[in-house]
Amino acid sequence: MYGLISLAIVLIAWATVSARAARYSVTVPVALLLAGLLLAVGDEPAVRLDLASPAMQHLLQATLALVLFTDATEISLRRLREAGHLPLRLILIALPLTVAAGFLLGVALFPLAGAWVLALVAAALAATDSSLAAVLVHDRRIPHDLRTAVTVESGLNDGLAAPLVLAFLAAAVAADHDRQAGQVLVQTVREIAFALVVGVLVGGAAARVLRAARKRGWSTARAERLAYLAIALLAFEAAHAVHGNGIVAGFVAGMAVRAVDQDLPEAHLQTAHDVVGLLAAGVWFLFGSLIPQVIGDVLDWRIVLYAVLSLTLVRMLPVAASLIGLRRFKREVLLLSWLGPRGLPSVIFALIALQQLTGAAAALVAALVMATVLLSVLAHGLSAVPIAERWTDPRTRVPASERN
Repeated sequence: MYGLISLAIVLIAWATVSARAARYSVTVPVALLLAGLLLAVGDEPAVRLDLASPAMQHLLQATLALVLFTDATEISLRRLREAGHLPLRLILIALPLTVAAGFLLGVALFPLAGAWVLALVAAALAATDSSLAAVLVHDRRIPHDLRTAVTVESGLNDGLAAPLVLAFLAAAVAADHDRQAGQVLVQTVREIAFALVVGVLVGGAAARVLRAARKRGWSTARAERLAYLAIALLAFEAAHAVHGNGIVAGFVAGMAVRAVDQDLPEAHLQTAHDVVGLLAAGVWFLFGSLIPQVIGDVLDWRIVLYAVLSLTLVRMLPVAASLIGLRRFKREVLLLSWLGPRGLPSVIFALIALQQLTGAAAALVAALVMATVLLSVLAHGLSAVPIAERWTDPRTRVPASERN
């Protein structure tokens, strides 16, 4: 009860200063996690949340399904064509290389940790969240194709990372309980396969019906805004009903909606975005409240080093490798390499893992993911405005802020 009261008060307070805070690159994640952190410190914290409850587990999974659904519906064929080869290279080349690099870094720093646990962390942190650098992503001083590539990558790579995270998590849980990893992985693959079918059927069929109703003038924009939110929820729950994975089903349903209805008005997805925004605020608040008990107990130099390298070399080298042959300017390669913030998807992946893992494995996953995300929130949020203001077009060598 007190957690919801605290969250509501924080959101109201944030609304009163959000415009002024934006001038100093203080974003919603920064404000919410700081609020959660402040309310959770001390011997008698004001906020106590039961992460292990079944209701919380279901809510976190539903939140991630909604996040992936809305991300997928934002990626149209037109936007893919505008971005050219950049997003495909980032997704098909940089993403798997980033997972591999994160895993190898984990093995080097934590040789005694389980391989599946380190693979889980690497996959969870391969997902990017461009909203943490929204100021920069939407700044017109940055080349359009670069901003589009980052948006497309962020919209797709978290959904593509989800099956990897779920498979590695299942194997890690099996190893934690002395079960055969192979049998658990087969079950996970079956759940993902069911989710693919459910997502395509629910998203595709609902999109066709809504598109036909819109063309005939049978529906209203207000009703459709609720309907698209319902599609995500239906895909999530229907997948669970047939023993599939609701998270993957939500992502696939979003892709199916956009594939069927290329002309879907952005305004018709606004309710889904608003609900995601509210749920995301709750997750960031929860994230902040968990920092003292999660990171404080196991934080050491290896955790910090992993977080720093995850945001730099683990991201930058794969991105640079994926762009070989495109003849991009060094400044553009560096920008694309830096614009890989770790945010909401990574946090939810970690929270879901915490509900299923125990002991040292749970502590390591929580510490690595949360330390990396915390550093990313601060580094990417605070660097967005300075980068935009100092950006120089490599083609003209004129600062973007001085061009008309």
